[in-house]
Amino acid sequence: MRRAMSWLGLAACAAALLTTGPTAAAVKQVNGIGLIDYRRKPDFKVGDWVKYRITGTNTTGAQDDYVVTVIIAGEENFWGEDGFWVETWTEPRGEPPLGTATLMSYAIFDDSLPVQRMLLYQRKTVNESDDKGNPVQVVLRRSPASLKLRTPFDDQVRMDIDSLGPDTVRVPRGEFRVVKVRTRQGKSTTRDVGDSTDYSEIWDTRTDYISHQIPITSVVREEIEATFQQRKWQIGRSEDAPPMRILDHSLGEARIVDYGSGMKSNMLPESMQKSLKSRKSAEGAAPPKGPRPPAAAPRKSG
Repeated sequence: MRRAMSWLGLAACAAALLTTGPTAAAVKQVNGIGLIDYRRKPDFKVGDWVKYRITGTNTTGAQDDYVVTVIIAGEENFWGEDGFWVETWTEPRGEPPLGTATLMSYAIFDDSLPVQRMLLYQRKTVNESDDKGNPVQVVLRRSPASLKLRTPFDDQVRMDIDSLGPDTVRVPRGEFRVVKVRTRQGKSTTRDVGDSTDYSEIWDTRTDYISHQIPITSVVREEIEATFQQRKWQIGRSEDAPPMRILDHSLGEARIVDYGSGMKSNMLPESMQKSLKSRKSAEGAAPPKGPRPPAAAPRKSG
């Protein structure tokens, strides 16, 4: 089923807000790795969290209203690389919450195109537990085919970013002075089907209200508009192509509910809910493994 709306945008390959249909859409699991502000120095710490309420509707009448919580659940050095665990809980109304956790490399903060290349910095993921309650960690590896590509991410997405200046926005947590930033992303596809050529465009426009008072994401509020339009013509007769026809138009909003620190993970064991600093301190204080060498005999004087 085609998704009508995506909170995290085209380039981020995110979960959908709305699914086409006449009633409320089935909410999909959101992965919070696409919500992190990678343009900002990673000043968050283990236990920091943010919570958003997401609402939206589209032209078919589908509606949605759910809550997403993002937690920095822990830090880990994996294969010699420092990383941080992003735990995300999606809470649809009247349904059980959906949880996922992903270990991201801190190297993403040094990338000039972090959103486009975001998936390349995933290292492990947890989506379930075993019979003993231990998290099932899956190591994420790139496919052999992608290793041969010069651009393993989708570089065909057009992106325009405009700063709209300072503003003030009020949310349940209070009033914030923000900077408004509008991002417009779009992608087109052309394919031949039978004796016709199909040309499609999808556009995603977001207006973010940015404040560094908000940990992890920097987003106080986000307005979302997505359109999917298409036109068809007989092969070889593009001059007779009709105007673009809008097949779907979606509007939505993500608004911060609350944020703070000290939240515990519901997916990772206590041993994984540690910072890199505390891990190194514990390793340094640990007694040496194996038998101790015998003490040297005291020297005789005389």
